[in-house]
Amino acid sequence: MTDRIRAIDSLVNSTFLDPAGDSSLSYLFKGIEQRGAIETPEQLLEVLDQSDIGACVISIMQPDHAEWVGRAHQQFPDKILPAMIVNPLNGYDEIRKVVDYCERYGVRCLRIPPFRYLLPPTDRVYWPFYVKAMELEIAVSMNAGMPGPRRPGWVQNPLFYDEVAYHFPDLRLIMTHCGQPWIEEAISTIAHWDHVYMSCTSVAPKYWTPSFLQFINTRGRLKMMFGTEYPTIPWPRARDEIEALSLRETVVDDFFVENACRAYRWQADPS
Repeated sequence: MTDRIRAIDSLVNSTFLDPAGDSSLSYLFKGIEQRGAIETPEQLLEVLDQSDIGACVISIMQPDHAEWVGRAHQQFPDKILPAMIVNPLNGYDEIRKVVDYCERYGVRCLRIPPFRYLLPPTDRVYWPFYVKAMELEIAVSMNAGMPGPRRPGWVQNPLFYDEVAYHFPDLRLIMTHCGQPWIEEAISTIAHWDHVYMSCTSVAPKYWTPSFLQFINTRGRLKMMFGTEYPTIPWPRARDEIEALSLRETVVDDFFVENACRAYRWQADPS
């Protein structure tokens, strides 16, 4: 790929507003605390532009980040799409918060990392949020694979999402974190259901397994999408390492742009 396509980053964490605030991932992502804060939406888009990225989904990681992300979306609706971290243990109060964030900040995706709650995605505590996401016609994004924070990883085995998709076949379910070490389980689950996707975040592309890359290039062409979960993976590194993998030309548009537009039902403009 000589002329790189303009990409959508399918998951960015709002922690770029305060990158030194959490040191729990420094053992895994070298230099994460030195990424540097991004202060304005214009600055964010300028930094993204340096890596040929023209749009992104931003997960609101803390309540005091919501206003920033919401204003950025209002200012650049086809460049920045809000998502939000959800705590299902808060029950109906959290459902109210979801509705409020959707109306006030334009949230279009619920981020639910099972490692935080030590409950697998099949647990009934999550089910009201799957239903509410379908009612609101928004996506649900959940971690698949060993978590970065040192907490039990079994709750993020991708096979749990096979059962979730069985009960909620119309739910747009986006797995993240590439499924490691359960790569084959992730691939099989994505292939099994029409509305299960993968945002290829948090694992540097040079570490993607041959079967994972083959799936992107073949059966997963309409399901796999570019993502970093920045600040975990720096944008220049992600782009350069993927370029070295030589994706098939027939999948480039889908991987970098179209699959994110489909999964989030977002008319993004990465140009």
